[in-house]
Amino acid sequence: MKDRRSHARVRFQEPVSGEVRLFNDVVVHRSGDAEWIALSREAAATGELVFLDLEEDGAPNQVAVWVIESRPVLLDGDMRYRIRLHSDDMAPILFEQQIRRG
Repeated sequence: MKDRRSHARVRFQEPVSGEVRLFNDVVVHRSGDAEWIALSREAAATGELVFLDLEEDGAPNQVAVWVIESRPVLLDGDMRYRIRLHSDDMAPILFEQQIRRG
C-alpha cells in the first residue's frame, strides 16, 4: 500500500437547496410595458422569480419576471391558473403591498 494517497480526494460541503420547475402548456400575453399574463395548468408562488424565454423580432430574449399574483380560473370547463408577471424592479414592492392588503 505504498502508493496510496495521504490526502482526501472528496470534500463534502453543506447541501444547497433549490428547485427547477418547467411550466408546460403555458400561454403568455403581454399586458403592458412590464407586465405579462400567463395561463398555466400549474400554480406559481407569489413572489417567485421566473424566466420567460421570448422571441421578439426573430431574436431570442430571456426576461426575468416576478410572480405578483396567481389565482385559479375556469377556462372552457378546465381549471387553469391566471398568473400575473412583472419584469420591473418595482415587482417586490407590488408583492409586499399585496401581502399588506391581505
